[in-house]
Amino acid sequence: MSHGVVPAEVARAARGGLAPVARWLHAVGITANAITVAGVALTIVGAALLVVGQPGAALAVLVVGALADTLDGAIARAAGGGTRFGAFLDSTADRLADAAIFSAAAALGASQGDPILFWAAMVALSASFLVSYVRAKAESLGAVATVGPAPREARLVIVLAGVAGWAILALPPLFVAAVAAVALLSTLTLIQRVVAVAAALQTKSDR
Repeated sequence: MSHGVVPAEVARAARGGLAPVARWLHAVGITANAITVAGVALTIVGAALLVVGQPGAALAVLVVGALADTLDGAIARAAGGGTRFGAFLDSTADRLADAAIFSAAAALGASQGDPILFWAAMVALSASFLVSYVRAKAESLGAVATVGPAPREARLVIVLAGVAGWAILALPPLFVAAVAAVALLSTLTLIQRVVAVAAALQTKSDR
């Protein structure tokens, strides 16, 4: 599966590094679903901290939320495989987390009178939802739609980099640039996936 702008080696290393933690959490009785719920709750809290202009606290909370988002799958694998409800919960939690982050960015842009941040956040929100929808719909039709530079993990990495630039370097424009980059890359990913699915389904219909 494509990781977009995130190098595949980095993604594999991150998952490999979290595997021992996942096994330990499973051993002490913590379930993947519990981590999923905790992750989305932390992301919502982090998004709220962004709205009130607390990038340092937001970064810390969002990073932990992102780790939880990776850990839940690792815990499910440690338990011998996830359940259908777990997959449903994880997908729903991902959409809630995306909505929280980009809605927070839009709210921040509106409160600060920053039209670039506001509209970039709105485009990022819409495009990120459509990217995920296209993949899910394609898979229900027997096609594959994993191409593009901005799958969810790539979008999250870019946003976190922007929050880090704001928090550590005291440069809010880096956060604006990150949200704008997600908006652009998500739109490109959406177009690529629609084209790929259209080609795949057309090929099937011609057989």
